[in-house]
Amino acid sequence: MGFLIFILVIVILMFCAAGWLGFGLFLYGNRTRKKAEANAPAILDAAFAGQDDVIFKINMESPSYETVLIGAKKRGYTLWKETAETADQSVKTLIFQRATTVNPSDAREP
Repeated sequence: MGFLIFILVIVILMFCAAGWLGFGLFLYGNRTRKKAEANAPAILDAAFAGQDDVIFKINMESPSYETVLIGAKKRGYTLWKETAETADQSVKTLIFQRATTVNPSDAREP
């Protein structure tokens, strides 16, 4: 009987430890996302520094998807391709291309 109680206590302690670990990871993710959002202009300036093609990974340590899309548009880039790397789409790889402007005088008439 004592051995069964010991096993039960171990199982309960494992569930408690897993719960605290999950809660800690949630807090860590929240904190890192807030920090990335606060530093988004600098992060996006560094990422979109004039290259023709830019690959940007969205995860819990990067600015949000919406912030990246808006920031890329402001810096003259358009989203070319998006790939979800996890089933819940929490990690995505975005590929941007520099938007080209067409000079109306360069356009050909049909």
